[in-house]
Order: sequence, then structure tokens, then C-alpha cells
Amino acid sequence: MNEWCVWALLFLQLRDDLGAVEELPARYGTDWEEYETKELVSFVEQATREVHRRSASAPALAPVRVTRALRIYIGAREVKIRPMAKTVLLLFLHHPEGIPLKCIGDYRKELARYYGLVARSSDKALIERRIQRIEDLLNNELNVHIARVNAALSALVEAPLRSLYRIDGGAGQSKSIPLASSGIIWE
Repeated sequence: MNEWCVWALLFLQLRDDLGAVEELPARYGTDWEEYETKELVSFVEQATREVHRRSASAPALAPVRVTRALRIYIGAREVKIRPMAKTVLLLFLHHPEGIPLKCIGDYRKELARYYGLVARSSDKALIERRIQRIEDLLNNELNVHIARVNAALSALVEAPLRSLYRIDGGAGQSKSIPLASSGIIWE
């Protein structure tokens, strides 16, 4: 929740705590300016304390680290997924600008390289078949692997930050991982 939402919620709570406007002259006399100033100062102090409390308890953004062996970590926790899903994740991590799914064929060599390393397979025919299934937009293979990646990442990341780590994008638009490229460490 951003700071403005906190301020607005605290203002509404304070307004409700003050009661009806008709009661104010009886409780505070006719010195409205002094009353309003005290209430405003009290509100600002309370809202500031609440904003600091909430920002101190907010989860920290953990970097994504990719080792030379292509093991992927978020903070200290390893992302454990199937080889083709890992291949898809590596591709999207390497392209923070996003990839239109209809152009996934343009990334064929990169996908084959990642899959060959991750699956530890030297069988070129097997790698070729797997990449062809990903490229075929008439089947749902690519979307299945994106869903697997998102499920694995959601299990490792706290709720408020999950959307930063997911492969996401609107229908017909490029898909990307919103985490800034500075949050991805390639070893």
C-alpha cells in the first residue's frame, strides 16, 4: 500500500473518531483554529508513524541471481523447475525489454542453447523437437511453461512482490519480467 493510501485511510479514521460536527462547539468552545491545528498536527504525527511502521515491515526486493551453471536463485532460495520451463525463464530474464510470444521463433538459437545446457542433453534431434513444440503457437506448450515458471516464482516470493517476478504482459503484447534488469545478476 503506498503512502497516499495510508494517509487517506488514517484521515478517514480520524474523521470518524472525531464524531459529528455538531458536537465540536460544545466540546471545544469557539476557538476552531486552535482545535483544527491540534487535530491536524495529531493526524500528521499518527500518519507518519503508520507510514514508517508499514515501510519497515515491507518485504525487501530480493535480486535474481543466475549462476554460471544456470542455477537460478531469488535471494538465497533456488528456483527448481523442469528444464524447458527453466529455459523459458532464462530467456525472459535475458530479455528484460520483453518478448512478443508470436515472435518466439526469433529466439530459437538462444532457446536451444539454454535447453541444451539445462537439460544436459547432447541429442540435437531431441533439442530440436522440444524447441519446435515451444515455437508452435497452435499448441499451448509455451503458455504451459510460462505458467509453471510463474507458479514456481510465486511459491518463493512474498505476496506484495510476486508481480515483479512473474512473466507477464497483456494479450497480444510483449511478455516480460517487470523486475528491472538491475535486479538480475548474471555470474
